[in-house]
Amino acid sequence: MQIEISRKWFLVVVGLADWRAKAQELPHQEYKELQKVIDNYISRINRDFRKRGGIVTSLFWSQENLSPTFLLEESRTNENFLKEMRVKLGDVTEKIYAGLSIDERNSTLGKNLQAVSPQGRILILECTIPQSSEFIPDDDHVLSAFTDAFNSEFLTIKRAEHDFQGRKEWLAAMDALLTRESIREVGPVKKIKEAKVVEGKRLYDRKTPGDFEKITRILHGAVPFRPSLFDLKPLPQSSFDTRGTLGHIVIQYLATGGDFPIKLNWRSNTHERMGRRTEELQLVEFEGVEWKDLDKLLSISREIAYEHIEKTISDVGGIKFDSLWTERDSSSNIFFLSKFSFTEDILKSIKEFLILDSRKQLEGHIGPSTTALFDVWRRAGLHFNMLVFEVRGFDVEEDKKLTTWVQQLKGKAPPGPTYNAEKEVLEARHYRPY
Repeated sequence: MQIEISRKWFLVVVGLADWRAKAQELPHQEYKELQKVIDNYISRINRDFRKRGGIVTSLFWSQENLSPTFLLEESRTNENFLKEMRVKLGDVTEKIYAGLSIDERNSTLGKNLQAVSPQGRILILECTIPQSSEFIPDDDHVLSAFTDAFNSEFLTIKRAEHDFQGRKEWLAAMDALLTRESIREVGPVKKIKEAKVVEGKRLYDRKTPGDFEKITRILHGAVPFRPSLFDLKPLPQSSFDTRGTLGHIVIQYLATGGDFPIKLNWRSNTHERMGRRTEELQLVEFEGVEWKDLDKLLSISREIAYEHIEKTISDVGGIKFDSLWTERDSSSNIFFLSKFSFTEDILKSIKEFLILDSRKQLEGHIGPSTTALFDVWRRAGLHFNMLVFEVRGFDVEEDKKLTTWVQQLKGKAPPGPTYNAEKEVLEARHYRPY
């Protein structure tokens, strides 16, 4: 009954290029009308990935859907789906236009759509979790990362309790979890299935108590995932391929024990949502932690992560992977490291830091009086973790695209789907329907 985690994944960056510069001259009402149509198209794309069991990649470092990236289990079905999606993203304007009514096509909406002509952006990478070595995290670190990601997904579903207006969107995450090929009825899965049956009746969004309260009660009875429920598949025998790996994707984050929801914390544009604030207030009170101590530790953790991980990768030319889709520093948690002769030395240095005793990780930054702060660190279950993928393109075309996107970054312009990650949109659509 364990959930088997594959070592082979597709990582997809998908969405639309930022079209708003072309829409600057539009009257406000026409702009909002166009934005709604394009938003709906983005949501449909993301829903297609969810129906395939896609994991929102940002769940590995955050409990918010901040990035337009998905991890899909490698399978023939998903491979064909990605080929279809690549064709679909190649002709976005016509696809949206074909979905309009005849009246809409002949109105200013149709004309504005043609004038703005939004462009699709998609990058498909094959990712492999390598065998543990002196520079690759142990299997326990990998299973811990997937446990954290699945629990973030579970918390995303439970968070609907605090976000009345966003209930439908948050509950939609149940589809992603339940349609995943590797899923087994362990952890909270049985309860999520029960909640899905109730959710299917679509009676939960009325303003009087109804089915949503039943969903809340069911989910409150669910327990989070734990690492022992996961098993990592052995690495398959590699078939001959003339294309070598292009580099590594490194995801690092500050993990927490239990349900303590502060992974991305203040870096998140959606941190002020009522659901997040309610959870944190409840959990900090339950743990008996002082906010000032926790704030100090989180500030220190950013210094530690920068010094031992982020700077180490950046100094050798590694790039922030989220630079492909946003100009802002939304995470500082995911990097693309091209394959250099010294890449293993860099990864080995980071792994040596990760396996240090947590007191040794902290003592150089906290100072002599470490006991009280270290106790808060320990009680909150804080610890650093890292996930490493070996990367190459889906095919030769995607190999070239990754190289091109990285080169375009030197021109200080995100080449990927910038629209989804813009702060204005994150705030306007804070419950982020994927």
